[in-house]
Amino acid sequence: MAHVALLPFPAHGHVNPTLPVASALVRRGHRVTFPTTEEFTGAIATTGATPLVYRSLLAGKQQPESFTAEYIAHEPLRCINEGALVTEQLREKFAGDVPDLFVYDVSTFPTGRALAAMFARPALQLFPVFASNERFSFGQAQGAELAEPVRPDHPAILEFLQRTAQFLGEHGLSHIDVWEFLRPCDDRNVVFLPRQFQLHADDFDDRHAFVGPCLPPTPEAKGWLDASDDRPLVLISLGTTFNRNADFFRRCAAALAGLSWRVVITLGSAGVDPAELSDLTDVEVYRWAPHIVLLPRASVFVCHGGMGSMLEALSFGTPLVLVPPDVTEHRINARRAAELGLGRVLPFDTMTPEDLRDAVLRVAADEGVRVRVADMRRHVAEAGGAERAADVLEAAMTGSPV
Repeated sequence: MAHVALLPFPAHGHVNPTLPVASALVRRGHRVTFPTTEEFTGAIATTGATPLVYRSLLAGKQQPESFTAEYIAHEPLRCINEGALVTEQLREKFAGDVPDLFVYDVSTFPTGRALAAMFARPALQLFPVFASNERFSFGQAQGAELAEPVRPDHPAILEFLQRTAQFLGEHGLSHIDVWEFLRPCDDRNVVFLPRQFQLHADDFDDRHAFVGPCLPPTPEAKGWLDASDDRPLVLISLGTTFNRNADFFRRCAAALAGLSWRVVITLGSAGVDPAELSDLTDVEVYRWAPHIVLLPRASVFVCHGGMGSMLEALSFGTPLVLVPPDVTEHRINARRAAELGLGRVLPFDTMTPEDLRDAVLRVAADEGVRVRVADMRRHVAEAGGAERAADVLEAAMTGSPV
């Protein structure tokens, strides 16, 4: 039995794909330690993994509704400062019980790589977003979305490089070159996308295993689905991070009024309060509803363009209407889905109820969209999901090919 440390960033979009992987590893007889914050301990415990709580500077912190060059310039510095705090805690916790493999994602790489180097253990990087390598950088792609570029000599960037060198020195890793430490990927990487969705997929070799989305077992549909209700269903969500815009949900309700569709809106645990929308009629509003129960019945999924939300819908063959906020990542995600013909994209700020109504009806009726979504669903199924991810992690521990 091996000991695996799973270290995704403590946010739903990062933790959720790793939970089925943790379950798969536990079923295979491995012991999984899952460093996280208090918010996720319950969900982690259900997988059979052991939560290990740490203090975080960034977990749960609200992000701005619009990304600017100034905000993006400070993101690496926030990342390394978070990494320094978490590494100090986990170094002590793991000293007497060293994992055989450290698994981390694009937001926790300072901690994951530092711990792996300190304890001389193999490491593996996870990508819950578009993967990067030496030829394609998702970070640079996001930078290109900004109204003005981030200057490479921005004081925050220079401070980040200095802080990274200091961080390595503090942990006896001064022999590691800073740029090597900041490499875009590892020798082994797991990507929670099917290869067919990845940008510049032809530039990626077999170091990246595109396993697709990893979904939990489907819960009981009782109370959420009625076999006698044959109305078309539209599910609407802004995910768990950029979900504080009550006006957006009001526009959605106005758009779909009078259509005789079942309209379900989910707001997220930290989003708009359902009480703010209590006056809406012919709409079901919940903080939380089981998307994996509703999506197989949905004719259209209206969402913000978060990678996890989109791929969850495509896993069930549900077409997309994407309304990305002014967030670089979501704009790129939505554009990729539109390029692949998996739905339509609308502007967040200027979308009218008429625009949304038209988009929902057109996507639901478009045979070409349904065919392409079904094809992507097949690619998702063939990617292998959590079991293939577990295969890759096991191979990393032994140094064998997958």
